[in-house]
Amino acid sequence: MLTNIIRSSFALTIVIFCSTSLLSQTTANQHFAAGTEHYKNKNYAAAIKSFTEAMKLAPAAPEPVYNRGQAYYFSGNMPLAIADYTKATVLRPTYLDAWFQLGLAKNKIKDHAGAIAAYNRGLALAPSDSQFYYNRGIAHSDKGDLDLAMADYNKAIQINPSYMKAFVNRSSVYYRKKQYDLALADISKAIELDATYLEAWNNRAVIYNTTGKPTLAIPDLNQALKLDPNFKKAYLDRSVSYNRLKRNQEAINDLNTALRLDPEYVNALIFRGAVHFDMKNYELAKKDMETILRLRPDNNYAKNLLARIAALPKSE
Repeated sequence: MLTNIIRSSFALTIVIFCSTSLLSQTTANQHFAAGTEHYKNKNYAAAIKSFTEAMKLAPAAPEPVYNRGQAYYFSGNMPLAIADYTKATVLRPTYLDAWFQLGLAKNKIKDHAGAIAAYNRGLALAPSDSQFYYNRGIAHSDKGDLDLAMADYNKAIQINPSYMKAFVNRSSVYYRKKQYDLALADISKAIELDATYLEAWNNRAVIYNTTGKPTLAIPDLNQALKLDPNFKKAYLDRSVSYNRLKRNQEAINDLNTALRLDPEYVNALIFRGAVHFDMKNYELAKKDMETILRLRPDNNYAKNLLARIAALPKSE
């Protein structure tokens, strides 16, 4: 699982470039301060309104534009966030945080090339910024360019040898390239750097499961669930470990828990149906496949398993 870094910076002061009176300066700053307070309280609609008023009074100041972009971003409006980040970079071409967030927002809408271009502009300004390399690596990976992603994670780690999430993401690239020993080394390093990062424990368990070591996967998944008892993916992955050890009832128990947490968790329904089928609990398997088709009418796995169940001799 690739994990984005979101730039935490938020402009807290502005310089008024084009106000013509002390009154207009005070008014613009008041709107800006109000927007900042609304933003801190996650009242993004009010923040957007206040930053818009500040922009009217200080049209050459990039800070309220950037901050409005942040409010749009966290309220889920990527197109308007992108428009504001872009405008902020026009007003100040050296605005590093605006280039960073522009890349983040573009990658979020799957404009990976646009994200990479924004990160390139940021790296031209700050060639030793490990976060830019890290997030550009995510964009390359999402675009399918694993070697370029690897190069960026390598650079991020070279700059910051304690960059835990860069080890996590580089491990994911190694995993996709089926270089499991290297993937395991990186994810183990990530756990060494931060043992509270539950996704690292889960990712290492996936590597163990993939390489035929379910007995090593289970303790890692136990640790992930200790950190977050509601982490549904860990229940699914632990059920895989149990299934491979032929401990199918324990696998079913974990899948039941995952589905209590999320009744529409299709991957858990698929695997529970498969385990039921292996246990010759065909009616239960059929019920899970029918549930999947209500949620995902085009799911071929469910269609195929239902066909296999229908073809079984009646005695079974």
